[in-house]
Amino acid sequence: MATSSKSTRSSGSDNPVMDDIAERTARIRAELAALGEALAGAGSIKAGEAREAAESRVDEVLRSGERLVADLSDQLARAEKQVSTTVREKPMQSLGVAIAAGFLAAILLRR
Repeated sequence: MATSSKSTRSSGSDNPVMDDIAERTARIRAELAALGEALAGAGSIKAGEAREAAESRVDEVLRSGERLVADLSDQLARAEKQVSTTVREKPMQSLGVAIAAGFLAAILLRR
């Protein structure tokens, strides 16, 4: 499973893929917080039982993360295909958008 150290934050953008990524990331963070709480409460449980519970929860989180990576990979592949199709269907419009994005980036990076 691939991991990333970057955090994704939703800025209310109009990009549904990024919003979905942010939502799923928030769910994983919540699951990890629940895991931390479960481990914190494990002091009253025998060490062997706590270890088994923690391993089970870690396995669940890992499976969830693997599903997330697979889903995001599929979504990104579909988005890439859609962008490629749009560029081929409307090359001049795509060029204009690319120029505008480059101009905007230059203005923002100059400051």
